[in-house]
Amino acid sequence: MKLKLIIMFFFIGSIAYSQTNIWDENPNDSQFEMDSLLTILPKSIGKDKIPLLNRVSEIYWLINPDKTIEYATEALQLAKQYNDKKQEGLALINLCQGYLFNDFYDKALSYGLKSLEIRKDIGNDFDLAFTLRTLGWLYYDIGYFDKALEYHKEVLEIHEKINDKQRIAYSLNSIGLIHAKNDDCNLALSFFRKSLELKKSFNNKDRISETMKNMAICYRKINELDSAKELLETSLEMVNEIKDEQNKVEILNELALVNLKLLNFDKAYQLLNESRLIMERLKDNIEWIVENYRIRSDYFLALGNYEEAYNNHKKYDELKSSIFSNDKSQKLAEMRILYEAERRESEIKLLEQQRNIEAQKKRGILIASILSSIIALLIIASLWNNIKKKKAIFRQSEKLSEEREKTQLLLRENLEHKLEFRMKELTNLALFISQRSSLYKELTRSFKSIEFKDVNEIKKRVASLIKEYTFKLDLNEDIQKFHASVETLQNDFLFKLKEKHPNLTEKEVQLAVQVKLKLSSKEIANINNISVNSVEIGRHRLRKKLKLDSKENLVAFLENI
Repeated sequence: MKLKLIIMFFFIGSIAYSQTNIWDENPNDSQFEMDSLLTILPKSIGKDKIPLLNRVSEIYWLINPDKTIEYATEALQLAKQYNDKKQEGLALINLCQGYLFNDFYDKALSYGLKSLEIRKDIGNDFDLAFTLRTLGWLYYDIGYFDKALEYHKEVLEIHEKINDKQRIAYSLNSIGLIHAKNDDCNLALSFFRKSLELKKSFNNKDRISETMKNMAICYRKINELDSAKELLETSLEMVNEIKDEQNKVEILNELALVNLKLLNFDKAYQLLNESRLIMERLKDNIEWIVENYRIRSDYFLALGNYEEAYNNHKKYDELKSSIFSNDKSQKLAEMRILYEAERRESEIKLLEQQRNIEAQKKRGILIASILSSIIALLIIASLWNNIKKKKAIFRQSEKLSEEREKTQLLLRENLEHKLEFRMKELTNLALFISQRSSLYKELTRSFKSIEFKDVNEIKKRVASLIKEYTFKLDLNEDIQKFHASVETLQNDFLFKLKEKHPNLTEKEVQLAVQVKLKLSSKEIANINNISVNSVEIGRHRLRKKLKLDSKENLVAFLENI
């Protein structure tokens, strides 16, 4: 189980660079990887399954395009489900490749363009370059070399930006091939030479031999046959060293054609036979056999053996027809018609836009020339009037602002004076009540201290007075007025106090207000007709409910509420 997890981790970690190297992979390595992936894949679930599906899809490109489409379709569905844009872009380009190998150019183009859109948003240069290169080869296949060139140039710019010299060499070779298809062999050769110079530094013989072969084809087309022959023979030596039989077949066919043009008939025939022997051992060899028959036909024609020339040309036509079926021809024609229609529509729209822009420019210039003088005069007059109005408005607004500020300052001062006066009034009232309460209590104590030994009636009278003053003290209107004033002036304070400390009793709230007014314990005792000791006990309880420690000042705390 641990071994499987390690293998799975390795595959997922390497997938990010898989597409950029797929053409360089060793078939044996790919087969080993495929076997391992197909073992792990059924046990994978969820998001972890997506990169595995994409990698299997990639490996199937050259083996079985239908399998590529099958696995890429599943990968695409899961990538959309888990909103994995990177894997979605990879699945789309895999679908593009699958349909491209199956000659479904419209579907290939559709998926390729969707992949391009996603990969442009993601901004990964390696992935973006690969999608652009794939679309470039798609347009190359359907014969639209200008569009193919556009995409391959974008690929080259990306490779140059990231300074990937190996892929710069590949892009230069691709651009050279497109120019060669356009029969601009001299321009093609300039790109091939740059590509070859870079490739030599990597000592990648199969890539070097490929570029040499491309250069030789260009030299043969411009009739520089000796240069073509020299390059092909060097290229042949390289493919013999690395045992690349597929490349060798193409080189042998091309070298046979060059020798035929040089009138080396025996050598040409020998090369054609050698090529045929190798082709018989290879799979998917029909395109090379077609080319071999075409050159053989030219060979027999040069010798004057018209019957053999005809027979070989007939075989060439039959095999070419089987490759380039009617279905494929129709698909290519449809793609070309679609492309041409889109291109012409774009050109027409562009021309219409240009005409409209030119017409608008002319009308604009005419109108501007007619109205410019009038507008200039109107603007000057308007500016002059605006300046006058703005000055007047500015002066008026300054005056209003000054008056408003003075009014607000007076109102603020008035309110402050009123509040200060009411607070002083309230404090004075409290002090007055305290003093009068103190007087009543002293009077009461004085009456209590009188001794009446003989006259019982006087005692009764004194007792009655004491009772009367005590009653008046409890129902004192000034005390009620004081509490009413407190509720009015300290309304905000009372609200905040009760909101923050809802556990306080009404007596404790009254005590808090009196403490906030900075009344002494004695004055609070007189106002509330209680003892000083009771006030101190009340203050202690209040501090406890307000959760104050011994160091905190009660008056300061209440003032900050």
